[in-house]
Amino acid sequence: MIEVTADDTPDGHDRDAGTSVLLVRRHRYTRTVSYYRCFAPGPVTLARLVSLACRRWQVEDDFQNAKETCHLDKGQVTCWNSWHRWSVITLVAYAFLATAAALERTAQTARDDPDETALVPLSSHELLRLLRTLILPPPRRDREHLLWWSTWRRRHQHHARLCHRRWHAYADTRP
Repeated sequence: MIEVTADDTPDGHDRDAGTSVLLVRRHRYTRTVSYYRCFAPGPVTLARLVSLACRRWQVEDDFQNAKETCHLDKGQVTCWNSWHRWSVITLVAYAFLATAAALERTAQTARDDPDETALVPLSSHELLRLLRTLILPPPRRDREHLLWWSTWRRRHQHHARLCHRRWHAYADTRP
């Protein structure tokens, strides 16, 4: 922890009424260094700063899991509203999976079943696999369905191509 001078205090804060420090962390295995600028209106212990930084890392890990499990980063959107909808629905799905996995872990510890004590706790990834195989209907793979989707996709792409060309023709004629 490095104390930061009063000149580095954020705007809108009294320079004498707070603590401003720079928290430095080196990763144990990769040796990469992370810096966190911290400001508190009063004195703060190093243990408190470290616990808050660790919570931030847990939130970052949760976002990474949401990206992997619920495809948070797979939304192909072009405006704020659709991006917001995609983000909210994927985070709600991840929250459901994480909550269900936590409830199952709690129930597992309450049961004290000797067969289940040798198991790794249920994760959101494993819960998603179980939902896909036990509850969600399997995708249709019959020939007629695949041909129908192929026709629909090609018709949609044709329509999108026509709209794209019309837009460029219109944009090229504008001054």
